[in-house]
Amino acid sequence: MKFEIGRSAMPLVLVSALAASPVFAQQATVAQSQEMATYTVPSGDLSLALTEFAQQSGILLSAPADLTRGKSSFGVQGDYTVSQALMILLAGTGLESQIQADGSVTLKAGPKDDVITDAGDMVTLQKVVVSAAGFEQKITDAPASISVVSSQEIASRPYTTLLDVVRDLEGVDIGETADKTGQGTISMRGMGADYTLILIDGRRQNNHGDIYPNNFGGNQFNHIPPLAAIERVEVIRGPASTLYGADALGGVINIITKKVTDVWGGAIGFSRTFQEGDEFGEDSTLDFNVQGPLIPNVLGLAVRGSVYDKDASNPEYSPITDPAGNLQTRTLGFGGGGKTVDNTNKALGFRLSWTPDERQTIVFDYDMSEQIYDNTPAADGSFPLGTVDSIERLFQSSPRAGYAEEQEFTRDQWSISHDGDWSFGSSAMSLAFIETANNGRTLPLTATERLLHLEIFEGTGAYAGMSEDERRDIMEAEFLPRPKRIMESRQYTFDAKLDIPIQDMAGDHLLVVGTQYIDGELEDGVFGMEAGDSGAGELSDFTMYSLFVEDNWTFIDPLTVTAGIRYDDHNQFGSNTSPRLYGVYLLTDSWTIKGGVSTGYKTPKTTDLFDGITGFGGQGTSPFVGNPDLKPETSVNTEIAAYWEAPTGGHNFNITLFKNDFKDKITSGDTNLSCAQTGGVRPCANLGAYEQLDYTSYAQKINIDKAEIQGLELAGRYHFSPTLALRANYTYTDSEQTSGADKGQPLTDTAENMANATLDWQFDPRVNVFLTLEARSDRYRGVGISGEHLYYKDYEVFHLGASFKINESVTVNGRINNLLNQDFTSYSTTFNDLDGDGIYDADADEVEYNDDFNNKDKARNFWVSVNVTF
Repeated sequence: MKFEIGRSAMPLVLVSALAASPVFAQQATVAQSQEMATYTVPSGDLSLALTEFAQQSGILLSAPADLTRGKSSFGVQGDYTVSQALMILLAGTGLESQIQADGSVTLKAGPKDDVITDAGDMVTLQKVVVSAAGFEQKITDAPASISVVSSQEIASRPYTTLLDVVRDLEGVDIGETADKTGQGTISMRGMGADYTLILIDGRRQNNHGDIYPNNFGGNQFNHIPPLAAIERVEVIRGPASTLYGADALGGVINIITKKVTDVWGGAIGFSRTFQEGDEFGEDSTLDFNVQGPLIPNVLGLAVRGSVYDKDASNPEYSPITDPAGNLQTRTLGFGGGGKTVDNTNKALGFRLSWTPDERQTIVFDYDMSEQIYDNTPAADGSFPLGTVDSIERLFQSSPRAGYAEEQEFTRDQWSISHDGDWSFGSSAMSLAFIETANNGRTLPLTATERLLHLEIFEGTGAYAGMSEDERRDIMEAEFLPRPKRIMESRQYTFDAKLDIPIQDMAGDHLLVVGTQYIDGELEDGVFGMEAGDSGAGELSDFTMYSLFVEDNWTFIDPLTVTAGIRYDDHNQFGSNTSPRLYGVYLLTDSWTIKGGVSTGYKTPKTTDLFDGITGFGGQGTSPFVGNPDLKPETSVNTEIAAYWEAPTGGHNFNITLFKNDFKDKITSGDTNLSCAQTGGVRPCANLGAYEQLDYTSYAQKINIDKAEIQGLELAGRYHFSPTLALRANYTYTDSEQTSGADKGQPLTDTAENMANATLDWQFDPRVNVFLTLEARSDRYRGVGISGEHLYYKDYEVFHLGASFKINESVTVNGRINNLLNQDFTSYSTTFNDLDGDGIYDADADEVEYNDDFNNKDKARNFWVSVNVTF
């Protein structure tokens, strides 16, 4: 007896109605079977996997039923031809496929050595990446330390920000800090968030200026594609400036989205968290992706969108009783303090894909996203994100202003790209534009306004003898409403790259040659305020062009050496050269040794280079000043790694040792002299009219620090049986600043020890259950009174989840987050009765509080999602 996948008669296999529909029952031609397509077939029962594959490919597939009974498949994820996808799908099953003349496929028994008989014979599929070298290759062959997160993995857990994708990867830390909106940051190998380059389909997403000043930086990780549109995420750990240029100092995250398919289909997903208590807010998400042909094999369309809502959180510290029996209370703050406001993140985009012939693809992509945060004053009159303009906040000796009642961050971007496959190699060109805006901010008082404000407030000069009410009315009419502070970043980026294979020239080569041109500008309403009046709308702009070449040379069959160099020329700080040398040696079929030296650099932000006022602290009262003499930050990374796979697959393990020398770190420095005082001789701060306000120190960025970072990364996977597997990783990071004011201290607050582990149990072909562990220890807190290093408490957090595939179209996921309800608001207290009156006054420094954890993560909560494909 046979079953036929793709037709309605399937007695031994469960098939959805879609599989029997004409769309999926049609027979593919041989030519169509050789076309690349995107497949997302999950692991599990082989019969179900083949059914899903038939639906997605549109082929007619048949086999004797007894060949598939009781067998499992690891599924297939990514872009492949039909024959490539079937080879992966059938790996380790003892079956092989044959494509017939009419495009249909039959299965038959293969060599007995290919059959999975126990856990030791499990086959691990090789993940293919493009980010490490600019062309497709296996992870073990890639000239970099790289991790891949599939869309299936992302869908199995809460997803509202990029942090949710990378939180359990080796070398990655998302717990260093949180901004005012509660958004975290991504640190890689001990390098902070500013040193991570974010890409979407290879297109740069980083802002070249400080578009999120005053501790709103976590929002840069929220402009992300909907889950339904993501194919996978590739993460390079370590510098990668040879291929990617500036900002790739700590690493690269490349979000790769799904390509437009030749068959109409799509996905829609909904998720929600449910909190046990009312202190933390609940999250809900809705996303979709629909794609298909407008003109078969010529023109395709994809439309995507998402709405992610987060309710406000308001956790509180537990009160404590002091030795005198009195209750001591304290209040948590926003951001790292755990409190957040209501916020909504929306995204909408579309893609047109034109294939004029079999060698070329032209794609136009447009995307817009918006984040909105509620800054409505609290019941006690405080402002969660920043001081909203009002006469009450202005009529005081230090006038505060700068925020509206709603904060909005927007991003609009488009790109057009051309990919070609030629007789001599392949080419890729793209032109992209990205515009990011920070709305909801207003201009602080100018220096001229500050002088006038002082007269009105103190009742001097023309305002002498006036009552307070009169002066308040005059001040309100004079200074309110405040002008909007325009904050917009715009950037054009042109990329071009050729991949050229060269054979039999002292071995085989794959040459990558490319160029990049960037034209960016930042508009900030505070630029020019040093002139004394309101911001004149000046721009801080730059241009940079780059050339790079890299050769992947296999001169001895098991050894490939990658040598590359990049030249960048920046119109403000000059040129920079970024070389790298990397080797990959296949010792045996199981062992791979690789390692090398790579370099990275980061250009100063256009904000920091502006020669004048660049921003304000203290709610609009303390000016920041740019430094046009800043130099780029640079790093040199050395690493060596060993990868092992069991001869028959299934089990794998890798270990990486790395060392990163970081210099010319840009940090805050103080100078007591303005440019007027030095006669323009640098270093000085160009404060202009603000000198009249008697400031004695000025915040200005300078190059000062050097640092060394070294560490160890371990990762592996072990199959106890075909249905039970453990994957885990561990990272040790040690950093030390070797110069500057913070010499001897760690570079960042990255935890020294980080471990992640997941135990996967395929309960049956449709149900997967998993238990996840996140452990962190020795996270740096600061320096103690005696100069000793202080650390936050260690912690372990467990998550228990499951995935249930109801049918071929509907999957339900659920997870208990923070299973054991770890309390991140705990703290320790020291009491010291300094005046001996038996009363412990916190305001008199007689009560000292020390938080156990730097971020106040949520208590135990429940998450459920429903994902539907069609």
